[in-house]
Amino acid sequence: MGSDLEGIERDLRAGKNTPFRPYDEAVRYGGRCQIIGIYPEPLEPETLGVAKQDARFMGRASLMALKAARAAIGQSGIDPSPLAIAVGSGTGDVDTHIEIAEKLRTSGSMRRVSATVVPKLMASTVSANLANVLRTKGPSFTASAACAGGNYSIAIAAGWIESGIVDGALAGGVEVKDPHFFAGFDSMRAYNGQDNDRPDRASRPYARDRAGFVFSEGAGILILEARESAEKRKAPILGVLRGFGMTSDGAGEMVAPSPDGAEAAMRRALDDARVSPGDIDYVNTHGTSTPLGDLSEVRAMRRLFGERRLLYSSTKGYTGHPVSAAGAIEAIFTLAMMRGGWVAPSVNAEPLDAEIEDYPPVVRATNAEIRLALSNSFGFGGTNACIVLGKA
Repeated sequence: MGSDLEGIERDLRAGKNTPFRPYDEAVRYGGRCQIIGIYPEPLEPETLGVAKQDARFMGRASLMALKAARAAIGQSGIDPSPLAIAVGSGTGDVDTHIEIAEKLRTSGSMRRVSATVVPKLMASTVSANLANVLRTKGPSFTASAACAGGNYSIAIAAGWIESGIVDGALAGGVEVKDPHFFAGFDSMRAYNGQDNDRPDRASRPYARDRAGFVFSEGAGILILEARESAEKRKAPILGVLRGFGMTSDGAGEMVAPSPDGAEAAMRRALDDARVSPGDIDYVNTHGTSTPLGDLSEVRAMRRLFGERRLLYSSTKGYTGHPVSAAGAIEAIFTLAMMRGGWVAPSVNAEPLDAEIEDYPPVVRATNAEIRLALSNSFGFGGTNACIVLGKA
């Protein structure tokens, strides 16, 4: 989808999604799913203002996160030097892992491995590189919480601000193409392996014939700041983080979601925000397009909200699933909907799953006043993180 946020918002509002692209590695190695959401723009260190000595330590995820971070800093007008950083991804730089494995295999010597690889390999490579390149002096931390990682990072950064450790933070997540992750998800049949020839309809949360998710690269970075600090410098306030809630399912299931854990996380977020279920106008759901996950989340929402015709939709029909970046990207989308007074419809959702025909998501371009919204992220291992967002 690129990085033109205004253009992306127009597509979301109109219900226009971008088709996925063939993934060379999946084609080469015979994957069931052979499509992916590839970030289409260049990520050259020099164009991102990265000095050569710093570029040695940066993989694709760090560069993509830096591009998003620079956009967020530019929009906010903030001085990044005192900021904290809570930005993570699912792993270290996989291209570097592959490169080292190949050098060891072909040379038989560890001496052929570059001395600069460790900052690329470590799990905290993204947060460390952002702190290094942006010259920030606040705490720097990586939360790796599977598909809930983006929301966890937002919650952690908010906790630092509430505690008075810092006045502001960069928070979010990033994920990039990775043949190891891809092969693993493909072999467990989590991906949609049925629609390589229909890349425009491959991701279809809530559809009766949904067949799994489509992986995507992506990065989402938000500037979180104490209200007093933002108002003092006359910053453009785009929205308010009202509360957050995190749980584990505790169900003994690594990859099968539990409505109990999802409901508990949503309730904790509402309690933290000091609001009731009736105050929520919209839910941006996790909704990945998996047969089990979509229904599990809707069942949890029905318990929490009753049969009230709540506005909800998943934006993963547009983006695919960018894993650690999902929560941050979806928070950005939700804030855009609040400011604009509209809801992004769930694309490709019809015909709906029979179980939710009486409790449907938004499937048409819709105008709506959104004062409070809930944004959900649920990950493998039963890790759940939900945030409540409010108008500025």
